[in-house]
Amino acid sequence: MSKQMMKQYYNTHAMDLYKNTFGIDLGGIYSVFEKHLKPGDKILDVGFGSGRDSHYFNDQKYEVVSIDFAKEVVDRGKILLNNEVLQVDVMNIKYENEFDGIWASAILLHFHTEEIIEIVSKFNKALKPGGALYMSFKYGTDEKLRHGRFFNDFDELKFTDLMGKQNDFEVETLWKTQDARESHPHQYWLNAVLIKK
Repeated sequence: MSKQMMKQYYNTHAMDLYKNTFGIDLGGIYSVFEKHLKPGDKILDVGFGSGRDSHYFNDQKYEVVSIDFAKEVVDRGKILLNNEVLQVDVMNIKYENEFDGIWASAILLHFHTEEIIEIVSKFNKALKPGGALYMSFKYGTDEKLRHGRFFNDFDELKFTDLMGKQNDFEVETLWKTQDARESHPHQYWLNAVLIKK
């Protein structure tokens, strides 16, 4: 699936994305990530979508930069959020040693494995030493189109193999959670917090 088609999907469904995900409570997941942060730290929210996570981090007094590649998502984010909101493709980020944390919730799952490795390398450059990186994927091992989007699923073994192809991060925490949406009781997620060496 082309990147342009993916961008078109999120431009078309920006309002649905907001309605379906903004109210989801990820408190338990935030707490695992925040163990590695302190108030005032700078966070990059990658593919911020509905703005839910950026909104939460703002409330916790972090300095937040929110990026997404879809114009409609970014336009809505600029209205909703009280922080820097930019239209940036994650494949094109050029930050260096700037962030204490990177939050990439349900975003890298739209990329092929080789692309994920490339993006993680960019995250390494963007993070300060000891910085924390959060990523999440639908749980499984499939790589296929679903409802107009490409998904690359990961379980613990597949993720461990992925991390074995890079030397920039240590896996601090890897855990499985049930989807927080009541409409998706049988969907599970693989969550990971990595620490830059």
